[in-house]
Amino acid sequence: MNISEEELAPTPAGDPLEPLVGRNCALDLFDRALAGVRDGQPTMIEFVGDPGTGKTRLLREVAARARRAGVPVLAAGRDCDQVERVLSTLLDAPTSRPTPAGAAAPGSASAGGPLVLLLDDLHATSLAAAALLGQLAQAPPRGLLWITAYRPRQMPSRTTAALAAGIHLSRRAVTLTPLDPASVAALLGLPEGRAAQRVHALSGGVPRYVLAYRPGALDGPVAALRGLPAELPVDVTGAVQLDVDGLTDEQRRMLEATSVCAEGFEPTLAAALAGHPPECASDLLDALVAADLLRTDATEASTLRFRHEVDRTVVYRSLSPGRRRRLHATAATVLRDLGHPVIRYAEHLSASGQCAEPAAADALIEAAESGLVPRLDAIRWLANVQRLLPAAGPTDPRRIRLDFAMADALVGAGQLRQARTLLQELTRRPLADCDQRLRALVARARVERLLGRPFDAYALLLPRRDERVDSYSRFLLTTEAAIAGVLCGSSGAGEHARGLDLLAEQTGEPVCGTTAAVVQSFVAAYADCGIRVKETLDRASAEVDAFADTDLARYPDLLALLGWAEYFHEREQSALHHFDRALDICCRAGLVALTPWLLAGRCLVTARLGNLDRARVEGEDAEEVAVAMGIDPLVGLARAYRAIAVAWRSGPVAVRQLADTAVLDAGSRRENWYDGASQRVAIRLRFLAGDRAGSTSALLRACGGKDLNQVELTNRACWASALAEMAHKSGRRDEARCWLDVAERYSASLGLRGQTALTRTARARLTLEADPRRAAELAAAAADTFATLGWRLEEASARLVRARALCEAREWAAAEVELAETRRIAELVDSPPLRRAVAGEQSRAAGAAGRLPDAAAGGELTLTRREWDIARLVAAGASNAEAADQVYVTVKTVEAHLTRIFRKTGVSSRAGLAALLVSGAVGHRGSGEDRVVAPRRTRFDH
Repeated sequence: MNISEEELAPTPAGDPLEPLVGRNCALDLFDRALAGVRDGQPTMIEFVGDPGTGKTRLLREVAARARRAGVPVLAAGRDCDQVERVLSTLLDAPTSRPTPAGAAAPGSASAGGPLVLLLDDLHATSLAAAALLGQLAQAPPRGLLWITAYRPRQMPSRTTAALAAGIHLSRRAVTLTPLDPASVAALLGLPEGRAAQRVHALSGGVPRYVLAYRPGALDGPVAALRGLPAELPVDVTGAVQLDVDGLTDEQRRMLEATSVCAEGFEPTLAAALAGHPPECASDLLDALVAADLLRTDATEASTLRFRHEVDRTVVYRSLSPGRRRRLHATAATVLRDLGHPVIRYAEHLSASGQCAEPAAADALIEAAESGLVPRLDAIRWLANVQRLLPAAGPTDPRRIRLDFAMADALVGAGQLRQARTLLQELTRRPLADCDQRLRALVARARVERLLGRPFDAYALLLPRRDERVDSYSRFLLTTEAAIAGVLCGSSGAGEHARGLDLLAEQTGEPVCGTTAAVVQSFVAAYADCGIRVKETLDRASAEVDAFADTDLARYPDLLALLGWAEYFHEREQSALHHFDRALDICCRAGLVALTPWLLAGRCLVTARLGNLDRARVEGEDAEEVAVAMGIDPLVGLARAYRAIAVAWRSGPVAVRQLADTAVLDAGSRRENWYDGASQRVAIRLRFLAGDRAGSTSALLRACGGKDLNQVELTNRACWASALAEMAHKSGRRDEARCWLDVAERYSASLGLRGQTALTRTARARLTLEADPRRAAELAAAAADTFATLGWRLEEASARLVRARALCEAREWAAAEVELAETRRIAELVDSPPLRRAVAGEQSRAAGAAGRLPDAAAGGELTLTRREWDIARLVAAGASNAEAADQVYVTVKTVEAHLTRIFRKTGVSSRAGLAALLVSGAVGHRGSGEDRVVAPRRTRFDH
């Protein structure tokens, strides 16, 4: 009996060009097994995984590999009749193979050779097919490579027993686990970044669900934050629908009824939705769990959920609009009668069309005000209330509450300009309540700040400081005035921050005390506000960490401000923790507004710690979100911070254009911290790229003049040091010394170790020529401090300065140690410019040395031609493997030559070898050539 390969080809589960990622181990196992079955040993490989993990896609890849290897393939999918035909064919013709299309006929040279059998969806086989599986497993033909794929949760015991009967089979099982974030990015066709990480979190790394989120992910980070796209890919919808089609009519109607419950459901609610008595509903739910379409909630045993949100969405979108409304109305009534909180049934109220009822409208507004609700959901509920609620006057209490809730939801969702328009309209209304007017004004000022316009925010608040309002409203106004004030460089920001403690006590709200500590810590990073920074920052961090995520979702600024304050006060690990927690909360609650600010902060922290790849990705994501939201100052800030990371990878010349675009539009805006920070970075990078004309004066303007009042207080020592170095390189030595004195005064008053070390490095550079030994001491102290803090790039810079100073002091061995350690850091952070700087310093040191090593001091020193070639390559920075490729020998041969070279020359490092070759103290002899002898030299005294 001949069976066509095309007839039994598995039904494709998706686009044939869809990439296969993260399955290399499974493919390697298949390749080894395919090579092994040529010896005749029957082998079985089991691909085991949950729905959507890519089993069918993997079988398609396996089939393609087998055909390319010239091995016949028989395949069958979920069709039980098809499976039975294939198995019967193999069992009925044990000495001759069924002939796939294009294969040799039985009796030819290939008859009895290897054969690949692919059986997909083995969990869905019939009783008859299971019996045939058992027979084949007990007597497999020689050369059979049997590949099966199945879902372990749905695997019948009869099929498991049939496979277990294969005692003559060599069995291997591969569990297809979820993809990691890097593989998710590859499957999406995106670079690794926040969007891919978000999709990984939403999909659980399951390929089918990853593909469901792909349309949104391709639209950028903001779209990725919003969950599933409006239109799901056809292949994803079809795969889920295939599972649903295998249900009975009653099971399918039960599944459809429960699809309105996005947050899960209890059996009582399911019975009410489906209109079944509890016993009947329980049986149907058990069948759906057995089909693995429903699962028990891991945290609440009495709650059931869909296998994944994608599956629920596919089923829900298949419902007719009328049935959806009826089911939502039933769910809202049942949940309300059972006493559930309003946020549990708010979606049902909104979708059922009951928003026109005042009680329902109040419930929806209350739910939208909760920090637990995703902001886009809140906007949708409130929009339905606005549309269906009878017209009310502008001072109607329900209308005012609705507008405040809508403005807050719009801000959280990143729709800042719409929120500003609504708040402007609110502030113009004749509100009788002064507290409401002030609340609207503070909310509008916060929107201006988030838009990168802190000057406008501060101008709104300053005239209202003396209004007679309650203590909580005054606290909100003073808090926002302090934040906006420091960002626009106001001298009154410190005064606002100092008054927060007393106002927080007057409110009697614990969260106000925590907010006061966080804001004071943030303001203290920018200006002197007369507080004990260390104690206040410790308290702020401890109290914020004690809050639950649900509480912090109501006060999202706390984590963002705390993370930035910790960065400025050199607590990088704690800053990363709080930035990451804030980003996680923002993703779950759909809070987009703070995302670019958080990502920009994370970019700075990771760059400071030497993680250049991560910093570049965070900067790119921050820029994308800021562009999507239209926040130009944050776009420039993200580009400038990204340029720092890229400069360490590609050099300042390569990122000059990126740095310039960061400040392109800054001149058209009022002075603010965002633009000032971007300008300082851009000017510094231009100077390092060789554009020094007017750079010092431009940097001084970006710093706010001689008082540096546009620079955050905690960074003034850094930028004063930069001004000193720039003046020194321009030949203005007196000016350089003045700026260095300023830097040292700031670093001494702040007590920040990193700023002190930066100032010491600058002082070492300025004193290197006059007093190299003192410069070496300063640079050593700075390098030790940077190493303790984990500032790898700054540590490498300080070590380069120390190495140069040691060479000037003729302490060659110590210089070699510093250069070797700097090169190690350069390799660790993968910074080619830093590696080139090390090589340049080695060459410069070698030129300055002009001496022989100890072993060569008493006579002539020569190397063979091969030793000479390897020595030159290694001294130029080549690895052993690279040198081996260049001279066409093995790595072990290079290692042996290096051992002899070091023994001959007396040096113990590559840096020492580089110095020796440049000095001319060693020569080489070639085959058939005259011997080249290095001139005899005397040693320098140290």
